Amino acid sequence: MFPATKAVRKELFPIVDQDGLVKPAIQLIIEEALASGIEEVCLVVAPGGDRVFREYFSGLSNLLRSALRGKPALEAAAEQVAQLGNRLTYVTQTTQDGYGDAVLCAQNWADGAPVLVMLGDHVYLSNETRRCARQVMEAFTNQQAPLSGVIRKPAMDLHLFGTVSGVLAPGENHLYAVDRIVEKPDKWYARKHLCINGLPEETYLCWFGLHAMTPDIFDCLRALKDRGLSDGGELQFTDAQAMLAAQRPYYALEVSGEHYDIGVPEGYVKTVEAFANKSNNRSEYSTRQKSDV
Repeated sequence: MFPATKAVRKELFPIVDQDGLVKPAIQLIIEEALASGIEEVCLVVAPGGDRVFREYFSGLSNLLRSALRGKPALEAAAEQVAQLGNRLTYVTQTTQDGYGDAVLCAQNWADGAPVLVMLGDHVYLSNETRRCARQVMEAFTNQQAPLSGVIRKPAMDLHLFGTVSGVLAPGENHLYAVDRIVEKPDKWYARKHLCINGLPEETYLCWFGLHAMTPDIFDCLRALKDRGLSDGGELQFTDAQAMLAAQRPYYALEVSGEHYDIGVPEGYVKTVEAFANKSNNRSEYSTRQKSDV
C-alpha cells in the first residue's frame, strides 16, 4: 500500500462503516471483537508502534472538543473511541519474526484464557444478524475445542490462504472436524489431500481470518519456536494450528459472511465499496455540510 503507508499506517485507512461514520480499519476490527462478546483486546505492535494507536484511542483534546460542540452524533462517536481505548492492552513484538511469533507475544497477556486471534488488516461483513466473530465464538463455545472460521475459495486462490480438509461434524451443515491444515498449498497437493465431500469441484475451505483458540495454541507456538522450526525465517501460526489439530479435535466453521483484506490495493477498493453498500445512513451523511466532517 506504499506510498500511502508513508503518510498513515494501513490499520488507520478510513472506511465508511455501516452506521455511516468514517472509521479507521483498526476500529472496525476492535468493534467486531467487542460486539461479539470479547472482553479485552490486545494489540501486538512493533517497537514504538503503540504510539499512534494510543493517540487515536484517547479522550478529546480541548481543541477537538470545541470543534465538535453542537454536533452530538460526532461527540458520541468521539466518546466511543475513548471507551474502546479503555479495553486495549499493547504488547510489543521486539523482532518481526512472523505472524505466529506475534501471537506468541500475547501469551502472558492471555494468562491461560481462550483467545480470538484476528488479523490487523482484515475486516468483516456478516450475511446474517450475528457478526462474523460472534458466529465463530458461539461455535467455539459449543465445541469447547479450537475452531477457525473458513470460507470457500477456488483453486486459483489457494496460494494466498491456509487451507483445511475434514468431514462434516455429525448433525451439522457448516461445521467440519478438521483432519489436515496446510499453509498456502499448491493446487496439485490440494487436489490430492484437501478435497472435501460435498463441496463443488476445485473448491476448498480456506482461512476466513478469525480463530478461536484454546490456551494450548501458545504451547504449540512455543514448541515450534524452541525447535527453531520456521518457514522462511518466520514462525507461522498455521504450523502451530496444524500441530494442535494433531493433538486434539479441531473444527472449522463456514462463516456466513465475507472477509476483506485492506492490505492490498484491490482489496482496499473492494472493502470500501462493500461497506459503503452496507451503510444504512448513506443519504444522511452525504448531505452533511463540510463543517460537520
